[in-house]
Amino acid sequence: MNRTTPVLLAAVLVSSLLAMPVIAAGPEPTSHDVGADDPTSSLPLHQLAAQQPPAEADGTTNRLPLEPDRAGHTEYGTDIGLALASVDDELRVDHEQYTLIDSEFATASADEREEMVRAAYNQIKDRTEQLEEREREAVRDHAAGELTDTELIQTLLRNQNEAAKLYDALVLTDDRADQIDGYSLVGQQTRADRTILEYHQTSIRSTLEQASQSGGASEQTELLIQTSENGYSLSMIDGDMYERETVRFDNRRVSTAPNQFEDSSHSETMDHAAEHYPWAGIDQGWSGFRDSGNENLYRMTMEVDQNHLEIHLDGGTGEVYREEQELSLESLPEESVETWTDDEDELELELVQTPANGPAAVTVNDTATDEPVGATITIDGVDVGHTDDGTLWIVPPNDEYELRAETSTGTVNATITGN
Repeated sequence: MNRTTPVLLAAVLVSSLLAMPVIAAGPEPTSHDVGADDPTSSLPLHQLAAQQPPAEADGTTNRLPLEPDRAGHTEYGTDIGLALASVDDELRVDHEQYTLIDSEFATASADEREEMVRAAYNQIKDRTEQLEEREREAVRDHAAGELTDTELIQTLLRNQNEAAKLYDALVLTDDRADQIDGYSLVGQQTRADRTILEYHQTSIRSTLEQASQSGGASEQTELLIQTSENGYSLSMIDGDMYERETVRFDNRRVSTAPNQFEDSSHSETMDHAAEHYPWAGIDQGWSGFRDSGNENLYRMTMEVDQNHLEIHLDGGTGEVYREEQELSLESLPEESVETWTDDEDELELELVQTPANGPAAVTVNDTATDEPVGATITIDGVDVGHTDDGTLWIVPPNDEYELRAETSTGTVNATITGN
């Protein structure tokens, strides 16, 4: 960074703050429903199982499916634009909080304090709904070809940073409410609010944010982005872990459908989730449960060794709305092994695939010595890494793709059908 950059950054932030209007408390936000006319939304619980089942896998977790309108591998790294936008968002949240509740709370009467807390809480709810809408709009614009990969990632990371600030603001507002005699916010509702804000703070986004703060092109992060009108999926290899985040907008109902799990026990709700994820919910067993019924949301988690699965069931549809996975590569079972050679039969390309279109291991060997050789690997013409005299783990697309391995002595090409 040159010496003028800090000055420019400060100027941008100051001008942003000065231009910021004082935002008054808005009305209670209305819930956003996706696909509210879906006739399945009012089916009883026992009829909901496996309507949209995750992709099945043996010996590992199932995966929430998404039929993408747009899919491809991309790189992401240093991003000063994201830093500027995120700081601007954080300043806005701080300014709103100060204006609505912090500046005069200590000297206000009890009635005035109640009004301050209500105004600050409603503002947080409004901002949370804006995060949700920003995410949906960005994903759908990307699927339509109107947003670049980098712009989509920037939006998701901005949401992560702003959600963290709103989470802190919600905790502070809740604390302020507890200081008023005879007044408090509804605990179950604020827990549900925190759950929604946590949706935007995920492992894969944290990895991407670290990449945005990296020092150069050598620290670029590779990932597969898949988007459609109905949601998105991000997946990548991070060291010896496979990370995946998938959201299905069409599996979300808030106010237009009855809560399918309202009269169910926690164990019954977990049993329903296990029908979607039998290996996780039955073979391994759920390790955590959270009821956010005020927002029609129920979270199940599985923790086994280094493997982590987190799913969120929507009570309106009985389907999985959000899914996050972190799986160690060594824990993934082999599903198939295929090999190809170059025209001279001097190089052999080996592809070991794992279930549910999971990560695949690519190795290139010298056929004469049976020793691995370094090769640059591309998927549909996009460079996704180098084997470095060993194995490269890749995240394959859902559909057919062209795999190419290029060494200093030759090239091996293969056409892979989606599994």
